[in-house]
Amino acid sequence: KTIQDERYRASALNALADKLPPELLSEALAAAKAIQDEKYRAIALITLADKELSVLPEALAAAKAIQDEKYRAIALTTLANKELSVLAEALAAAKAIQDERYRASALTALANKLPPELLLEALAAARSIESESSRAHALSALADKLPQILPEALAAARSIESESSRAHALSALADKLPQILPEALAAARSIESESSRAHALSALADKLPQILPEALAAVRAIDNVYRTNALSALAEKLTPEFLPEALVAAKTIQYERYRSIALNALASNLSQMSNVKLFPLWQDTLHELSLRTRPNLLGDIEALFPVIFALGGQAAMAEIARAIVDVARWWK
Repeated sequence: KTIQDERYRASALNALADKLPPELLSEALAAAKAIQDEKYRAIALITLADKELSVLPEALAAAKAIQDEKYRAIALTTLANKELSVLAEALAAAKAIQDERYRASALTALANKLPPELLLEALAAARSIESESSRAHALSALADKLPQILPEALAAARSIESESSRAHALSALADKLPQILPEALAAARSIESESSRAHALSALADKLPQILPEALAAVRAIDNVYRTNALSALAEKLTPEFLPEALVAAKTIQYERYRSIALNALASNLSQMSNVKLFPLWQDTLHELSLRTRPNLLGDIEALFPVIFALGGQAAMAEIARAIVDVARWWK
């Protein structure tokens, strides 16, 4: 409540919302109402409405009052999960968004919630989007409820000039039209940007496991930040035989924060390996990471805690903690 920056105050209230007992909810509600910025006030009230339905009318009023059309649509769409009567208003807010990219995102978010009487209205709004990429994504989302528009969604995806956007649109449609997977894969492979190609191949790896080696090779070919994002997206799809190669790709990321994120993304899968295969990997990894600075090493160890626990359980965790304390005392 004492945080001056309203954005961070709203974030703190959001984080607390699920944990507050009933007697503190009214105090949190008062703090949310006191936020002057309409966007952050609405976000805080919507989060509290999850815990206390009596807050819903107030959250709805705050959402409707948001001047920024994009955030108003997002707020109303979020509230539609709790109050179906808001759907028509949420759709109207989505249709009013001038920026086609955000309009398509709002329509996509609403697609699965809309009743039949509103679907045709949403479809008309999607068809009116001039941007090929945004129109394709909105039509693809609506095709779950209106299968008859799949040919139209596919035509929109195929007409996208940007190779990266076309590959992603085709990949999204491949869930509904498996026969276009070869076309989606060809589109992904033709992307010149290493980062975009890696992301597109990673997205297709769920549907085409045989391209995992290609997707991982594409990820390894890109630089630090982008490699982190692509590796995180690919991590859950990797089978045990590809984890050592993925671990090498993560370890060689130069920037500490991004390396830790990538290692953490792989840690859960690594911890599922047999100890016989995991232990040599851990030995090599620990040696390489220990050659970096102490803050870097500590961040990487934290990211790999699931691996440490898998190998040695609570005893290993305790030993690591004691070692960290000892080194900190020796080298102040």
